[in-house]
Amino acid sequence: MKKTTFSVLITLLAIFMAACGGTAAVEEQQSTLDKVQEAGTVRIGVRNDNPPLSFVNDAGDWVGFDVDLANAMAAEMGVTPELVVVDGTTRITFVQEDRVDMSVASMNHTRSRDEAIDFSITYFWDNQSFLVRDGEYTNIEELFGKKVAASAGSSAIDSWNAYVEAAGGTPSEIVEFEDKQAAVQAVRDGAVEGYTEDNITMLSLSAGDENLVLLPGGHNPVQFGIGVPINDSEMRDAVNLALQELWKDGTYQQIYDKWFVGPDRVLDLPLGGEMEIWP
Repeated sequence: MKKTTFSVLITLLAIFMAACGGTAAVEEQQSTLDKVQEAGTVRIGVRNDNPPLSFVNDAGDWVGFDVDLANAMAAEMGVTPELVVVDGTTRITFVQEDRVDMSVASMNHTRSRDEAIDFSITYFWDNQSFLVRDGEYTNIEELFGKKVAASAGSSAIDSWNAYVEAAGGTPSEIVEFEDKQAAVQAVRDGAVEGYTEDNITMLSLSAGDENLVLLPGGHNPVQFGIGVPINDSEMRDAVNLALQELWKDGTYQQIYDKWFVGPDRVLDLPLGGEMEIWP
């Protein structure tokens, strides 16, 4: 009898623990989309140090392509945007730590980053080359073994190292900068031989300086995606569908033209790809 009673108790305890675990699992699996819809607000991580994609202008306004896109995404999703400042090192961790619901932060979708968070379909296309002093270099291979600069946390670091290794070249000494303007100044001053970043960023930072040029080609194609919490398919799908609607109704093109193609554009950058549209 005692053995039977003990067995029953064990069975009941197992059922209770399973039930508690099941409830916890349901709570853990609540989609970020549900939370966003309940709050009526979406927290979007956006940089403020990366012109012309996202920066603070002379009037003190937070502006840029990513800023406009983030606001348009929130409108398409039917919620109010709450923009949160992130940088090259926090745009992923803020998603992981539930400090933002998504990051629209000029973030190249790479395999290593995909292990930390999930990404939307591509919304921006570019490449990464080198900004150098005019007349000193003609191609990026000449920078093998040289001291060069990169933005802290940039995908350009691993990409450049891999590019040099694949070509059998001498590894470069890479100096990481938190401040992009400081990295460009280091090129001007001769402290480094070149600065590698997204081409659009380097073109913006060096605009009007005839002593700096962008080398042709590149070592890392850039495909920006919106960062969302990992393994949250509902949120990822909602973001993807919102992006596709903005593309289909012309909103994306209006934003892109404003910054890169239209008469009042900040930079000359023809659209480099087409968004994936699901039937």
